Amino acid sequence: MWEQGYEKSAHLYDLFDSKDNIPFFLRYGLAAGEILDIGAGTGRIAIPLAEEGVRIFCVEPSPAMRAVFEEKLSSRNDLKQKITLIEGEAKNFNLGRTFLAAYLSGTFDHFLNHEDRVQSLLNIRKHLRTGGVLIFDVFIGLMQDMPLSPAGEVVRGNRIYQRSFASKVLPENRLEVELVYEILENETVINRIEERSLAGMVDRRGIHELLKRTGFKVEAEFGNYQRDPFQEQDGILIIQAVRKD
Repeated sequence: MWEQGYEKSAHLYDLFDSKDNIPFFLRYGLAAGEILDIGAGTGRIAIPLAEEGVRIFCVEPSPAMRAVFEEKLSSRNDLKQKITLIEGEAKNFNLGRTFLAAYLSGTFDHFLNHEDRVQSLLNIRKHLRTGGVLIFDVFIGLMQDMPLSPAGEVVRGNRIYQRSFASKVLPENRLEVELVYEILENETVINRIEERSLAGMVDRRGIHELLKRTGFKVEAEFGNYQRDPFQEQDGILIIQAVRKD
């Protein structure tokens, strides 16, 4: 049975999502002064950007992820005027205004088919001014069959948190993703969480076609968060595109 992803394990998300991408997205936020974060999750990126003075408008569909985000904000009165968090999906949220910049981090593969991608990009475009920048990452290196394998271990006091990851290619360009979390105390497993979700598979060429169709022009492509130019062997594709007239 497929879940939405992270509904059972949102409270563990930040332990394992240690991508060094906050400075990368901060660059765009500082340049624009404010930014739209679509698929904001637990606020792992949004909160540090707000701490640097960027005004963030966050869209997140998952109740579990929003709950973690809101819990963080509950003790941060200094950030409540900097962050707006709303429930919504990329394809249908409506803030009634436009921005100079927007980003999606770890979100693009949640668009499960061509229609979802087109609707989402068109809605994002509606929220960008002409010449506004859209930045997003796609983990193309994970879009393949992978057996269940260790994918991180974190030690907190006398507890060890372990994560395993597996994926399986399905028909219609979909990917079944399995995440298994185990919490150990004194070398004994005290909790085990299993989640299965779907991801959409799309390649670089397909992304370019989607962007062109939905009124964007690709300005740059990176292969990592240090902004090195994308190369075919890279496991991540980061797109910087602008809204055309």
